Amino acid sequence: MNILIAKLKNNNYRKILSTDSDIYGKISDMIEESTAYSPANSVLEDKEWYVIESFSAEEYASNIIKKPMNTVDFEMMTKEEHQKIDFIFTMDNEKYCFQKVGKAKLARKKRILYRGESYEYYDKSEEIVINDISDAIYIKETDSLYFRKLSSITGIFNGIDRLYREATEEETKSFLKEGFISLTDGFSADKVKTQNRKRIAAAKDVLSKLSEDDKSQMFSYIGDYCPDLKTVNNSFKVGKEEQLKMLLYGIEQRFYTTPVGGQKRIANSVKTLTVPEGDK
Repeated sequence: MNILIAKLKNNNYRKILSTDSDIYGKISDMIEESTAYSPANSVLEDKEWYVIESFSAEEYASNIIKKPMNTVDFEMMTKEEHQKIDFIFTMDNEKYCFQKVGKAKLARKKRILYRGESYEYYDKSEEIVINDISDAIYIKETDSLYFRKLSSITGIFNGIDRLYREATEEETKSFLKEGFISLTDGFSADKVKTQNRKRIAAAKDVLSKLSEDDKSQMFSYIGDYCPDLKTVNNSFKVGKEEQLKMLLYGIEQRFYTTPVGGQKRIANSVKTLTVPEGDK
């Protein structure tokens, strides 16, 4: 039995319906592979999902996950509450499936619907459009949350966006003052846009874990792939967004050379490869 619940913008929950149908389908039909979330891994294969394990222990796991819900206590949603839906989710014995609901998914239009053996006209139908695939899936047995786009679930799990946060203004200023950066052409923190601020946040985490020898090797690596950024005092010039992006890509070690043909390339997504012990 699947129970469909709506979370309203006033933080109340309403029961919409119960059905024997699996609204979003079986887990095995949706998830074939999973990978731990990383800002550097931004491209997923078909039916591959990000996963956060031990999800109920995270601060951004909502009470829906942390505390068992008794749907018997939920009131049925009224017609007047239709336009107040924030997100919906289904519950069954093994999983929750979450879907963000924006205005585009709350249809209030004239409709002609086929029912049984005839068509029926509705002057003011109110519908909730269900996606083919949910935005997030929580599996109770493994305490794991699966999702494909972080931006799709930030309104469902408050605070989860810290997984890929933007550097603050002070963090951005501090980063641009690092000794390996030489600012040119009046470039400053207020010119750094959202995507590079996110990359700066990730880069600061990477740099904080490196020894001085590791940093030296990294800077040599960046210089080999981005010789146009190098300056005479062994720093990297940053005078525009593109130059900053290339430097940040270097810190994430996205540059590589193909073994056949020797082509230098940039990886637009990075996933850590696990090699079996016997193959190392």
